Amino acid sequence: MEKLQFINQINPMKPIVLFLSLFFINRVSADESYRYSVDLTKVANDKVSVTLTPPDIKENEILFSFPAMVPGTYEVYNFGRFITNFTVIGKDGSSIQVTKVDVNTYKISPAGKIQKITYLVDDTFDKCDLPGTQEKIVFEPGGTNFEDGINFSLNTHTLFGYFRGYLTNSFIIEFLKPKGFYPATGLSEITLGEKADVLVARGYHHLADSPIHYSLPDTCSVKVGNTRVLVSCYAPNKKINSKFIARTLEELLYVQSDYLGGELPVNKYAFLFYFTDKPTLSGASGALEHSYSSFYVLPEMDSLDIQQQIRDVAAHEFFHVVTPLTIHSKEIGEFDFNDPKMSEHLWLYEGMTEYAAHHAQAIGNITDADVLLNTMMEKYSNSLRYFNDTMSFTYMSKHVLDEEIHKQYGNVYEKGAVIGMCLDILLLDLSEGKYSTRNLLKDLGKKYGKEKSFNDEDLFNDIQKLTYPEVGEFLKKHVGGKEPLPIKDVLARVGINFEREVVSSEFTLGGAGLNYNEVTGRLYVENTEEMNEFGKAMGFKKGDEWSKLNGNELRIENIKNIISEYYNTVKEGDNVEFEIYRPKGKKGKYKILNLKSKAKKVQVIRKNQINLMQNISDQQRNTLKNWAGV
Repeated sequence: MEKLQFINQINPMKPIVLFLSLFFINRVSADESYRYSVDLTKVANDKVSVTLTPPDIKENEILFSFPAMVPGTYEVYNFGRFITNFTVIGKDGSSIQVTKVDVNTYKISPAGKIQKITYLVDDTFDKCDLPGTQEKIVFEPGGTNFEDGINFSLNTHTLFGYFRGYLTNSFIIEFLKPKGFYPATGLSEITLGEKADVLVARGYHHLADSPIHYSLPDTCSVKVGNTRVLVSCYAPNKKINSKFIARTLEELLYVQSDYLGGELPVNKYAFLFYFTDKPTLSGASGALEHSYSSFYVLPEMDSLDIQQQIRDVAAHEFFHVVTPLTIHSKEIGEFDFNDPKMSEHLWLYEGMTEYAAHHAQAIGNITDADVLLNTMMEKYSNSLRYFNDTMSFTYMSKHVLDEEIHKQYGNVYEKGAVIGMCLDILLLDLSEGKYSTRNLLKDLGKKYGKEKSFNDEDLFNDIQKLTYPEVGEFLKKHVGGKEPLPIKDVLARVGINFEREVVSSEFTLGGAGLNYNEVTGRLYVENTEEMNEFGKAMGFKKGDEWSKLNGNELRIENIKNIISEYYNTVKEGDNVEFEIYRPKGKKGKYKILNLKSKAKKVQVIRKNQINLMQNISDQQRNTLKNWAGV
């Protein structure tokens, strides 16, 4: 295994050329290309100005559009909402008629007389006063942020439109930039300058697939095999930096390389991280995948506190280079930005990706088999608790843009991942350890690939031809059909016993639903719906923040150890004391209380429990070893 080496940090102050010379850019025909200019040096009311010199247009009348939706978001955002002052200027004083067809589209005539188009773009991170924006907030990793002179996180689909019928024309984009700013991106065709940079995309699909992170650089470039990996970081309080992230991802990238057969499937990849010290407008954090990059919006925390979260999210997003960016249906390969059609196979694109992100870490010894199993069982429990387990997964996927069905979308990360686990175990068991989901994805990649899409209705039969009739039956009944996953049968194949419900008498901390307050750094009682007798005797209320347990301060870095010590030493009748911060009156005001009660066991009903069978067969042991490495 080749050791990952750190390469010198990029110095944006030098007008160097990366992968592309000015000569090469100039060879791109101006007549055939979109030529965009964006001014990042003048931001007014969170808006930047954009100017377009269009390619030669043959039609007399044409539609110019901004996307309604982009791949990976699974939600219609109508990015035309963020465009104002849309103006079309004609050649030699020609009069141009412009009609706004809908929120995203303008009809322009005569199209051949367009000299240039200008407009203003609002960012999406903090904008909720435009029509429709408060009701449909853009998930930040799919949006754009303008912080004048500080940071520009640019998802290109929010900035640039296209002429219908001219999606494959090249885009040449000039960014006028603040001094010293650097464009971190997965794009390879870049010319850097002191006052402006020029980037090239080979068509609108390529452009929309390529976010750009503009700031004074905190960047680090590393190499894994033949793949150059760029890490870019913006953190307002400098609690985390690109070198720490690169070191955090180092082992993960090696593991993912091994998991994918010994090499990464791209020559260049960019991890673009934006950390925020404020709550996001959407109330969520996460990432959005692209073919050669991924864009992250995460809470700024002390680096060690967020390290595993970075690994988990980055592992998921990077594995998207396989699905759906290499293996996908026509709905994705021929994506319609303004009238999107959804594929049936979110179990493959998101579910298999989420499963692989955790499985790779377990067999690569970043985590272990126990963490993998606990994670998958938690996802299984969540899928039953929060989502409709009898809804066909393919039906949900196909109709995920429908308002009612969209409520089920989150299940792609829960049940979708468990589908991946079940399929992997089933394949390994049937093949006596010789064939897994990794082999299946590699074979599907050979059959299809980045430039060839499959038909939705053919996928299950294609998988069955590559594998076994039992696999085809599993997919048709439990993914395409309404039958619940055969979780007990699947886990039995690796010697694990599954029980739907187990009743026991145990010590607890009260059974209240807990969450974490990132501002105060304390656990708090989110709900008391399932609080047990001990929790009621203690007197917990919704909103209580836990400060100390039996005199021991509960901090994020030691909570696990303190609670483990409590369970290991507590006895019936022991005094148990919590120091809690109870909210009062104005936001941020608390009353400090000491709550006391006697420790006592309560009846606990645990659902979806697993344990290793006492006597397992050689086949079960072999399948377990090939699946989890134990």
